[in-house]
Amino acid sequence: MAVSIEKKYQKLTDTEHVLLRPGMYVGSIKPHTEEVFLPMKGKDQFQLTEVTYNPGFLKLFDEIVSNSVDEHKRNAKLNKVKVDIDMATGQISIWDNGGIPVKIHKEYDEWVPEMIFSNLKAGSNFDDTEDRVVVGTNGVGSTLTNIFSKEFIIETCDGKKQFIQTFKNNMSERTKAKITNKKTAFTKITYLTDFKRFGLTGINKNHYLMITKRLIDIAACNPTLKIFLNNKPIAFRTFKDYASRYVTPVFYDQSEHWKIGIGHSTTGFKAISFVNSVETKDGGTHVNNIDWQITSYLREKIKKKYRVDVKPSELRQHLYLFINCTVINPSFSSQTKEKLITPPKDFGTSHVLSEKVLKQILNSEIIQSVLDWIERKKDADERAKLRKLNKGLDKTKVLKLIDAKKRGDREKCTLAIFEGDSASSAFRRYREPQYQGAFPLRGKFINVRELAASKVVQNKEVQSMMAAMGLKIGHEPKDLRYGKILLYTDADVDGNSIAALLINFLGKYWPELFSEGRILKVETPLMVAKKGKESLNFYSDDDYKVWESKQRNLSSWSIEYKKGLAALEDAEYKEIIRSPRTFTLTKDNGFNNTLDIWFSKDSTPRKGKILGEDVIIKNDKSLF
Repeated sequence: MAVSIEKKYQKLTDTEHVLLRPGMYVGSIKPHTEEVFLPMKGKDQFQLTEVTYNPGFLKLFDEIVSNSVDEHKRNAKLNKVKVDIDMATGQISIWDNGGIPVKIHKEYDEWVPEMIFSNLKAGSNFDDTEDRVVVGTNGVGSTLTNIFSKEFIIETCDGKKQFIQTFKNNMSERTKAKITNKKTAFTKITYLTDFKRFGLTGINKNHYLMITKRLIDIAACNPTLKIFLNNKPIAFRTFKDYASRYVTPVFYDQSEHWKIGIGHSTTGFKAISFVNSVETKDGGTHVNNIDWQITSYLREKIKKKYRVDVKPSELRQHLYLFINCTVINPSFSSQTKEKLITPPKDFGTSHVLSEKVLKQILNSEIIQSVLDWIERKKDADERAKLRKLNKGLDKTKVLKLIDAKKRGDREKCTLAIFEGDSASSAFRRYREPQYQGAFPLRGKFINVRELAASKVVQNKEVQSMMAAMGLKIGHEPKDLRYGKILLYTDADVDGNSIAALLINFLGKYWPELFSEGRILKVETPLMVAKKGKESLNFYSDDDYKVWESKQRNLSSWSIEYKKGLAALEDAEYKEIIRSPRTFTLTKDNGFNNTLDIWFSKDSTPRKGKILGEDVIIKNDKSLF
């Protein structure tokens, strides 16, 4: 069906355009749900509460009350604002003790109050040579409230004459202005919203609470302005008192045009900010300016003291910022004024946070919170890396593993871990193939005490050993392939050192193996005395010296010092494989402490000791 030119192309009046495209002017006119801070009944605190409200409806109120605040900033004599809300009728009135000139504008032949409240792009904020500390810039706001009202009444007196005029039905009807003589200056705007355009039937509880919160914000930002809601006063001594309703403690700093509070947030970065008494819900350049001062200072100090490089975005997540500032001729991202876009160089005012308040933040729980978060993040990252690396262990091929045929039978199967490859052939000859497996180490094992688990898992020797045993770091040993692990190392200090490193590895990640008695140390001969067919094995220097002291004819014996497992003969291999002398390694409450002493970077606790003389490797049926 063809559309006529007249239908396709239209020219709207300003009022028609506002009503057709309200979002451009007052924001959304549909229900909106979010968490906002609202006053708690009977308490001087704010509580984060999920509410459903109509942003556009609240904007209408804000446009009128902001006029009063703006005039207060121009004229200190305007020091009182009264708001009355009739919940039954939905009528709202905003009164202040400042008047509008009741005069005819000679150029436009129109009463000034009528011109201000019934014309888009009309007002007193168009002189760009003037330094303004008000938020009104476009001359649009108050007229929007009139356009969206079923009834809109202007009452004002400049101290000489009083002006009264009523508008109805979205400003389509108006009465003739009534002028009388009166001496007391005031302005009162009373309006009844066209609720149907907002999908509302009246003012609900949520809207009332949010209007209350807006008046609280205004009072906090303007301590010399007296605010009343339904005849009840709303007042704050300082902006710090206001910030303390959100969180305590608050570290506070101020100058003539800036009031700043800093607190600790446990739920991510939060900024409650105001520019010329208007809340900037989306922050902006003023918030970024203060945020940068804090995070750059803290970052430098943390890096120097804790040797941790924290990103500004990571620090920010622990901050609660409260900002009440004055900006000359501010610019916002939209008519709703939720975000300041004025560059800091054009603020016309400035504030540098004091060293005192920055040090207070540095010594507060905020920093500990940051450090704790860093550790948690490191742990989370480590677990993620570990999960990825552990997945690859299932595919690890252990080339040198001598597996038992019935591996997995925990009751009968044992796994021997020994130094080097030299014992492999002997082990194959003398082992019970059904139940005995073996894994040869490639030299000295790594010290895992202060290594990240992801680094440990990347070690090829570790990968092979874990695959051989059926263990994964970060997992319980439920898939253990062998019921007992036997440690075969040389009977000297070096051998004890290797055994201790293995104990350190197993004890750090699977201490329950020790509690369950699954880790055994095998004693290997240090010295062998032979005479004819007789052969005696000695497992320590002390044992040998006791025996030696009792011999009357020592020269009849051949004494051999066994320099490790590689020096053993077949008969000696047969003994330690088929009938090993073992002791079970267990743990008590000092288990981790002892391992820390021996394997941490700090060598002070172990100075003067020889590894092997300590209780770590001791034939007393207990590790500790």
